[in-house]
Amino acid sequence: MSGIPCGGAGASGRREPEDPAHGSRTGRPEVDDVNEVNGTALAAVVLAVGNVVFGSFLGLFLPALPAVFALASVVLGHLALARIRRTGQAGRGLALTALAVGYLWLVVITVLVSGMLLFTGYGLALLGF
Repeated sequence: MSGIPCGGAGASGRREPEDPAHGSRTGRPEVDDVNEVNGTALAAVVLAVGNVVFGSFLGLFLPALPAVFALASVVLGHLALARIRRTGQAGRGLALTALAVGYLWLVVITVLVSGMLLFTGYGLALLGF
């Protein structure tokens, strides 16, 4: 056995401070060094993708529900981007994906509703109402 105490203690027996930029002495990063994914961004992308997958089916029963989910994913995406910019958390790509899908879904819903209103008005005009 060597005369050097283990556990990072120096000759005086006190622990030497570790370099926080490089994690622990074992080479593995500390838990605090790993960026967590922003929960708001994760919720926004789950809501946006779930809206695309299940929105057309749910829209049969509750027509406004896909629009509400799309709007909620856009709001959550913007909140997530602001929080990520402030805290430095991971998840910027998730927030941007939620924004892109949410805005695209809002455009699709707007085109569909506008088309239905346009053709309903045109049909009623042809029938003389």
